[in-house]
Amino acid sequence: MKNASRERGGNPVISFLTSIRLAIFLLITLAVTSIVGTIIPQGEPLQFYLERYGDTVFRLIHTLDLDNTYGSWWFVGLLILFSVNLIACTLKRLPHTLALYRKDSLDVDPDRLIRSSIKRSWEPANGTDGIERAKAIFAKAAGKVVVRDGVDGGQLLLAETGKWSYWGLYILHSSILVILFGAIIGQFLGFKGNLLLFEGETADSVMSRDGQGEIPLGFQVRCNDFFLDFYENGAPKEYRSDLSIYQDGKEVLSRSIRVNSPLSYNGITFYQSSYQAAPEVTVSVTSTDGLHKSLTIPAFEKTLWQEAGLVFGILQYLPDVHGAPAARIAISNEKGQIDALWLVSGKDKDFRFDGREFRFSLENAHMRYMTGLQVKKDPGVWIVWLGCTALIFGFVIVFWVPHRRIWLWCGERDGKTVVLLAGQANKNQIRFEKDFTRVEDAIERELGAMK
Repeated sequence: MKNASRERGGNPVISFLTSIRLAIFLLITLAVTSIVGTIIPQGEPLQFYLERYGDTVFRLIHTLDLDNTYGSWWFVGLLILFSVNLIACTLKRLPHTLALYRKDSLDVDPDRLIRSSIKRSWEPANGTDGIERAKAIFAKAAGKVVVRDGVDGGQLLLAETGKWSYWGLYILHSSILVILFGAIIGQFLGFKGNLLLFEGETADSVMSRDGQGEIPLGFQVRCNDFFLDFYENGAPKEYRSDLSIYQDGKEVLSRSIRVNSPLSYNGITFYQSSYQAAPEVTVSVTSTDGLHKSLTIPAFEKTLWQEAGLVFGILQYLPDVHGAPAARIAISNEKGQIDALWLVSGKDKDFRFDGREFRFSLENAHMRYMTGLQVKKDPGVWIVWLGCTALIFGFVIVFWVPHRRIWLWCGERDGKTVVLLAGQANKNQIRFEKDFTRVEDAIERELGAMK
């Protein structure tokens, strides 16, 4: 009752921060919000959420930053509050743990050993000789032993292991804080981006997934080749990109990446995530003033015919129009005039632009593939791995490493020579009782043989 009164009369802020209810509430809240963050796609353009979820849900997502759950102010706030709660609970328990760790296990009354649930006693008929034999067997069977004389007029021997296991809980708590710290480092000092590269194309920046624009890499990445294999039903079987990394104009790394087999350089990792197909056409153009050119026009790019002062691009591509590919080609000049025409493979077409007559023909058309890469920088990943390792170590200590003590007291009680064996463990009782029985049987055999 006095303790309860002191708790009620304590600092309310400390009571709140050290509350187990707060810890449970934060754990449940973090779990639920993490599930929400997993279900809702992260880092997509706002238009994506409006089209997918409708106006009402979109407003909720936008207001609560659910499109960036793990970087939102409220999620980071929950992590910080959980960290404070964990630290406060740890510090609150620290004096009790220190007292347990510093407690002298030899400072024990034999009467308490007699009341132990796990005990055994003998009354050796040959007095001192029997005691010495029992002590020798105990030291051999129980392991490292410390001795104290003058304990209730006798001698007390102690075999103790796992006292340090009281700190396992602190390793566990510290590992959680390390993991949270690593996650925050990765969230605010790292980035996630996307990159689309045609074969032979090089890039020195990626597009941020959270709409923050281009992010410079500090080096160049080049897609040397892209390979795509299909199953018989047409589904993609495997896709692979051959990438090279260039630093200051020199190739420093080259390797192939596949799904779940990324490439890492300077802390930035490239994951094979997707691919896209884009058309590329070859157009033959002849003007009435004698100019002629065969132009290769890739999708999403402009092709310049310098002699004629014209620029070409692909507006639309149809792979099969009555058995032949067709493309709608945009044509413009330096005056800003723009026009477009459809070309079908195998059919020449006369076209007038900028006061000149041209004859166009679609010589070739095919699909080019470009690799889709997810690019990630996470400087906190090694901190998270360190925390996860410590977390496993802490769990092992907390659940499987016991503090075990086996005492052997030898002395006189009620005019008789007594050998008393007692033991105690704070976990894994079944294993401890087996070991205690082994020591007990060894002493029993030795003292029984002396009768």
